[in-house]
Parts: sequence; structure tokens; C-alpha cells
Amino acid sequence: MTKGLDLGTEAGRLAEQHLHDDVVGWLTTVSPDGRPQSSVISFLWDGETILFYSKPDAPKVRNLAANPRVSFHLNCDPYGDHMVTIEGRALVDEAAAASDVLPDYRAKYLEPLAHWGMDEAETAAAFSLPIRIIPERFRVW
Repeated sequence: MTKGLDLGTEAGRLAEQHLHDDVVGWLTTVSPDGRPQSSVISFLWDGETILFYSKPDAPKVRNLAANPRVSFHLNCDPYGDHMVTIEGRALVDEAAAASDVLPDYRAKYLEPLAHWGMDEAETAAAFSLPIRIIPERFRVW
């Protein structure tokens, strides 16, 4: 059961499918001076939270240190018929395994990493900071 996401509706089921299957999503953080900043991220949905990895010195990490509130949204169809936006908090998750040893993450990103011409171990070393989004509100249709 996904907390806060009604899987009994068509929109909820489509949202769950997108959260599971989509390769990238958009994370919006807020800089200390109040400027929104959106970044494309690879992510793993575990049914309750969203795990992603960042370069430790990325602007989004500095933004999260100042304000952990985030918005995360997925691409929709060309006409905006299926939309998924999640509002929540993002926190560094020091207990999370590296992306190149986490089985579900590895399975999801084997093909995309090959498409992007990225080495799995090098990517895990560069994007070494695990961050977890804890959803507080879902907006889906």
C-alpha cells in the first residue's frame, strides 16, 4: 500500500506505474535566496519513498541543506492527461547502499546507463550521495 496515493483509482494506478517504470523525473529544490531550481534525476520508487543519488557538491544538495522541502514530478503524456507530482522532504540517507550494489536500482538502470554511455561503477562513484524523498502529498490525474 502506498501511503497517500489512492491505488483504488485509475489515476493512482497510473501514478504507481509511472513511479515504478519512468527512468527520470524532475526534482525542484529552492536555493537559500528563494530561487526554484529544477533538475532531472534518475530515481527508484520503493512503494513509499523515492531514492536518488547526487554528486555531493551539486547545487541541489546545498539547496536541500538550507530547505529540505521539494517537489518531484514525472513526465506526462503530450496532452497532460496523466500527471504525477509529489511534494515532500528530501534527506540524505546514509544507510542506503551505493547505486551499483543496490539490486533494484541496478536492474532499473542497466539499459539507461548503456544508452547514456555511462559506466555503472564510475556513475556510482560520481553520484555517491544517496538522498531519499519522503512524500507528504501526491497530486495525480
